[in-house]
Amino acid sequence: MPTPMDFSALGSFLPGLNELPAKLEKMQQRTASETVIAETGGGMVTIEATANMRIRRVTLSPSLMDLQDREMTEDLVAACFNLVIDRCREKAQAIAAEELGPMASFLQNNPLF
Repeated sequence: MPTPMDFSALGSFLPGLNELPAKLEKMQQRTASETVIAETGGGMVTIEATANMRIRRVTLSPSLMDLQDREMTEDLVAACFNLVIDRCREKAQAIAAEELGPMASFLQNNPLF
């Protein structure tokens, strides 16, 4: 039977580890409150989301509705969702880097977290 891992000495290798829960909480609060916006089709489709990937609003321009081109509308909406997801990830990574400093890359690349 394998011996359980002892993480008690981990704090000596990673300074600031005891502050991690508070920093993670602050990071979660920021990602939940910071807005990310993406547009496609020259502004015909706009999606507003939070950095933690919660969609707040989808706006379709009346000019898009006037075109009555369902396939183009679907393509623009899909492209806008993909763009807002990419921007949310970028924003969340930037927030993590600001809040966690060097520990952000450690946590991002560590399968234990």
